[in-house]
Amino acid sequence: MATETTLSLGAQRALDVAQTEKLLRGVLIPPRPTLLVEVLEEQGKPDPDLDRIAELISEDVALAASTLKLVNSPLFGLARPVLDIKHAVRMLGLKNITALITGLLLHQAFRNKRGAFMDRFWRRAEAMARVMVQIARWCPRVLPEEAYALGLFCDCGIPLLLQQFPAYPEIYEAAEREAELRPFIAVEQERLHTDHAAAGFLLARSWKLPADLCQAILRHHDMLDYYQRAEPDPTVDKLALLLTAQHVLRLYAAQPPAAEWKAVGASVLAYLELEESALQELAHALRPLDRDG
Repeated sequence: MATETTLSLGAQRALDVAQTEKLLRGVLIPPRPTLLVEVLEEQGKPDPDLDRIAELISEDVALAASTLKLVNSPLFGLARPVLDIKHAVRMLGLKNITALITGLLLHQAFRNKRGAFMDRFWRRAEAMARVMVQIARWCPRVLPEEAYALGLFCDCGIPLLLQQFPAYPEIYEAAEREAELRPFIAVEQERLHTDHAAAGFLLARSWKLPADLCQAILRHHDMLDYYQRAEPDPTVDKLALLLTAQHVLRLYAAQPPAAEWKAVGASVLAYLELEESALQELAHALRPLDRDG
């Protein structure tokens, strides 16, 4: 598989994104939450007021409770419990707490979407986020909190496609059945002329998320080998984590490797300096994590 030397928006994916914008023109993309705007504005100041950011988060009682529950979960392994949001902001730092609340705000943005399919979507998103945190410990260039948010966000285009295409769950099932043979988004493109990665890119871009995170969402089902490079790259770091986490979840479910992993998995492992056996061990250790509240 040929190596692509740049991660700028390639011609084909640019066309895919443009086509997706047309198809989703009548779909309400959740606006960037006001709370996130205010937090990012404060974060961008020369001397951010951490107490002000804690106050902003604390004003949303549900978000504050979810943040504290997540921060204190075994997933992040803090030595001491975090008692309030002010403590969390000061312990984790501004960038990390912002990453966590961004991921949690995504859940709030789609809270009116219910049903068996969306329940399954959120279970998988949560599993993906948790596996991303575990893998980030092997790639210190990606912070665990960043990895968690990216794991939640990577498939955020799925609820958007569900809004536009009521039969999308059937297409999702078809794509899963064929995942060993061809990329997930190939089935979506064939049936819908768009895909959830392009839709997710649009949502992430509209929320003004970092460019490398937007690109990782767009490309997380690519079969191009981005990983044979002399120096690490922030987007490639995140892509490598996403493909590895997807593979670990398939190992956990006793599913064969997906087409994307067959194409570039060896390069991903070399880039992260990991062995396949480490991923198998992680997959076997996931069951206690599933029960982790």
